[in-house]
Amino acid sequence: MKVCIVDDAHFIRIMLKDIFTSLGHQVIAEFSSASDLIEEIEDLKPDIVTLDITMPDIDGLTATRIIKNILPETNVIIISAISQPDIEKEAKKCGAFEFIRKPFSKLAIEHVLKQIEEEQNSKNGAVR
Repeated sequence: MKVCIVDDAHFIRIMLKDIFTSLGHQVIAEFSSASDLIEEIEDLKPDIVTLDITMPDIDGLTATRIIKNILPETNVIIISAISQPDIEKEAKKCGAFEFIRKPFSKLAIEHVLKQIEEEQNSKNGAVR
């Protein structure tokens, strides 16, 4: 799957890129702000976007709404240290596929990717 990583912390982008790459996915772009991603998202057409909640320009929840409006099939994974139940619930309402708390593990990312693949397979199977 094609992945775009958005986080204002450079070391988080590096960690996520290493994880996605090691799991066989292609990181097609990295951004330090959601607005930069949104400018290019129609050209990139990622399968997955990771977003932090707290970023300097557009917060992750607003960015999720915008992304899902432009590309409804894109799976958004929120990865954030802000992990209150109401924010996680709001992330789902905005269209996020899943919410992963920082600090995250490779196993947590892998688990969510398997969920995405299972959902895609069931959608594809239902069409046939």
